[in-house]
Amino acid sequence: MKKLIAIALSAAVFALGLVGCGGQESSSKAYNLNDIVTAVESANPVANPRDVDDNFITLDMMLDKNDIEEYAGKVSNDQADSALIVAVKAVEGKGDAVKSDMEAYKTSISTGGLYAEFADKEAAAKDARIVQQGDYVVMVVANTNGADYSAIDTALDEALK
Repeated sequence: MKKLIAIALSAAVFALGLVGCGGQESSSKAYNLNDIVTAVESANPVANPRDVDDNFITLDMMLDKNDIEEYAGKVSNDQADSALIVAVKAVEGKGDAVKSDMEAYKTSISTGGLYAEFADKEAAAKDARIVQQGDYVVMVVANTNGADYSAIDTALDEALK
């Protein structure tokens, strides 16, 4: 009888372990940041691109480097173009903080009161997308050369499946 109870309890613990492991796998999906940037860039070409670097992340976007594990991105080096793609893997549990900082950056570039010749850039920035998937956060500003946010949204959805 004791053996039967021990076997039943062991089976129950084993079953609970499988259920617990399954939940963790789905919530900790890893993404390749460069793949995300490439997928979005197919819908939002970046004119005269330059790679996003530490200076851009900390001085332009004002993101806290302590909240960031890694990042990738491209920004247009043409003054008249607004194209921006930044993908961040936040330190575990810091995704919301990174998203909040990106929202603040979006506000700063979309309401900056730039000269009239940059009105297209401000308009594109107002509709910028900031998408969070766990500790991954992606910000995209459409280029001013006709990029369509519906195509960008589709690219983001596909990249973050």
